[in-house]
Amino acid sequence: MDIQESVQNDVLVLKLKGELMGGTENDDFRKIIDKTLKNETVNVVVDMSQVSWMNSSGLGVLISALTSLRSSGGDLRLANLNDRLRRPIQITKLDSVFSDYKSVEQAIESYK
Repeated sequence: MDIQESVQNDVLVLKLKGELMGGTENDDFRKIIDKTLKNETVNVVVDMSQVSWMNSSGLGVLISALTSLRSSGGDLRLANLNDRLRRPIQITKLDSVFSDYKSVEQAIESYK
C-alpha cells in the first residue's frame, strides 16, 4: 500500500492506494499517525478512493488511529468509500463510529 500525505486547512489528508490488509502497511500508517500526534495535528481525513480491498486488520488500524486521534482531541474521517469498503464497516456497526464523506473536500469542510 502506498500512502501520500498532504495538509489542507490544518487537516492531514492521507491518500491510500492498494490494499489495506495488515502487515507492514499497518506499521507505516501507525507511524504516520504517531508523527501527526507529535506535531499536534489531530484532524485527519483518509482518502479511500484508491483502496481496492480492506480486511479486518485494515479496519483495525483505522480504529486504532481513530481512538488515538480522539483521545488527543481530534478525529479521523473517511472519504470516498466505495460499496466494497463500506460493507465491512456497516456489518461491524462501525458506521456509527466513523464519519464517511463523499469527497475529501467535504470531509475537510466538516472540521470547520
